[in-house]
Amino acid sequence: MKSLVLAVVLGAMMAFAGRTVVDLSGKSWICDGEAVTVPHTWNAVDGADGSPTGEPPPKHGMSISPDTYVRKVARYTRALPDPRPGLRQFVRFDGVSRRTTVRINGQVAGTHVGAYTAFTVEATKFLKASGNSMEVAVDNLWDADVAPLSADYTLMGGIYRPVEWIETPPVCIDPVTDGARGVTLDVNTNGMVAATVRISSPGASTVRRQMFNFPNPELWSPENPKLYTVHVAIESGDAVDVRFGFRTVEFRADGFYLNGRRRRLRGVNRHQDAGLCGWAATPAEEERDFRLIKEIGADAVRLAHYPQSSHVYDLCDELGLLVWSEVPAINWLTDSKAFRENLKLQAHEMVQQHRNHPCVFAWSLFNEIYNDVPAERAQEGWMEAMLAEVKDQLRRDDPMRLVVAASDRPTRRLLNAIPDQLAFNAYPGWYGDTTMRQDLDKWFVASGRPIMGIAEYGAGGNPFEHLDPLPPGRLDPGGPLHPEETQVKLHVDDYRTIVAEPRLWGTFIWAMFDFAADARREGGKNGINDKGLVTRDRATKKDVFHLYRANWSPEPVLHICSQRAEQATNAVATVVGFCNRGPVTLTVNGRRVGTHKPDEVKVVRWEDVELKLGENVLELSAEGLPSQLRRLRRD
Repeated sequence: MKSLVLAVVLGAMMAFAGRTVVDLSGKSWICDGEAVTVPHTWNAVDGADGSPTGEPPPKHGMSISPDTYVRKVARYTRALPDPRPGLRQFVRFDGVSRRTTVRINGQVAGTHVGAYTAFTVEATKFLKASGNSMEVAVDNLWDADVAPLSADYTLMGGIYRPVEWIETPPVCIDPVTDGARGVTLDVNTNGMVAATVRISSPGASTVRRQMFNFPNPELWSPENPKLYTVHVAIESGDAVDVRFGFRTVEFRADGFYLNGRRRRLRGVNRHQDAGLCGWAATPAEEERDFRLIKEIGADAVRLAHYPQSSHVYDLCDELGLLVWSEVPAINWLTDSKAFRENLKLQAHEMVQQHRNHPCVFAWSLFNEIYNDVPAERAQEGWMEAMLAEVKDQLRRDDPMRLVVAASDRPTRRLLNAIPDQLAFNAYPGWYGDTTMRQDLDKWFVASGRPIMGIAEYGAGGNPFEHLDPLPPGRLDPGGPLHPEETQVKLHVDDYRTIVAEPRLWGTFIWAMFDFAADARREGGKNGINDKGLVTRDRATKKDVFHLYRANWSPEPVLHICSQRAEQATNAVATVVGFCNRGPVTLTVNGRRVGTHKPDEVKVVRWEDVELKLGENVLELSAEGLPSQLRRLRRD
């Protein structure tokens, strides 16, 4: 990808060494006496196996799921590079969960509270000429003063994102404040860019602002993710590169607009649990995830339910994925000054660290507040007041982006009125007996808003559990059986309603990938939320993955469902497929059954297809596409 580089030289260049950045990730770490590789978490396995620890659940004062995985204080150590004389040294952590104290040569260099934003400590005054060491005390213990307090995902502990060693001249572009990179850009699509540069010198800091012009810029979009680079240098020789893009985002009365054109966002939710590594994902594992998101044709991703790694935002810039970036205010809050200030700090750091990314279209304020609140505390109103303060913080830090939120409480008018735009979470047919049409109507009436989004919808699905025919009524979502056919049916029903509703500005599938939720005991595999389109190990694309690929991707798609169901218990079968290219023909054991045109959501379906005893071969074919086979044995 080509970049236009603008050199911004603030004053005359002087003969100082420039900035160097060294990756401190890798195998040179010890955690509690054992060699580990950073990024690292101690919950990659036990946080996703559903096994209890044998300890009683903590008494948190609310009805939350007991911890069933290790939550502890751990100590990481490693050697540090020798400092170059006359320069300043910093250590940047992209993410540590979730209370952190950094000691260098035994002295406290800095602390941080919060699992999802970066922070940097200055090491200069604690360093010797050689033989330096760093200890990082980390804990993921429950803390009444730190969000999130409860969540339907495993709160893994560890130094789970990369660590950098930064060396700069004595006067440098500030790498410490808010965990940001020291340069904030305000971008106008007429080509004007205002750079605010924070300059740090020992014991003091200053801010400089300068205007720059990029003639006739191309606009960033999912179809054309054009990026530019500003090279910001100061007189000491220190410099940083900042990537950005030109684009406009706005919500109007009839929907969401990017660069002045209306579009309905086709989105997915993603947790940072990147598979068997848990939260400790490498850049390659993150790139794999986002290639899969692009493969289905999505143009948006909700980073649920917290800011994710710096590399994730970079990927979304490069791939053209619009990002919903969320404050980790989930389920319930603590009515204390310490909690309120920490929540505002996490919101502030999220914005300062990621506001230069063109992919971010909105900041999100909360998810499912009141989910775990006892009835006697449900009417006090202090949570709304606290969230209104956090919203004000977000808008002060970034007046150009609106604030959204995800609610599952249609009657909470005061709560739902706080964000600029609202989206709701709904699981019709899975957690309740309603339909998506009924849920949509209820939410529009309750909210009084002309447009809304759907922040979450979907159903559980184990690709190795199958039922045909599906039983009447609703399956128990907490039960041991989550047949893949139920997940397909509910997604098809939901999506058919969604495409016919013009008042939706965007929808986000829950979820792109199965993820660790250790308190769950369901679906034939404990410790996993299995609502993903892809399994947690990324080895299996479920049938619903291909439903959205057929609807969203420009690539030709023909897929036959239930291929992993190899045994028939009945004399007839239901055959479902997805295709975005022309009529589809079903052939069974060489006999043509019929041809259907895909419906409005690219589905073809045959009921009561007769099977013979023994092995049956079911084949879907469409002109110009490879046939899809399903083998089914009837005994």
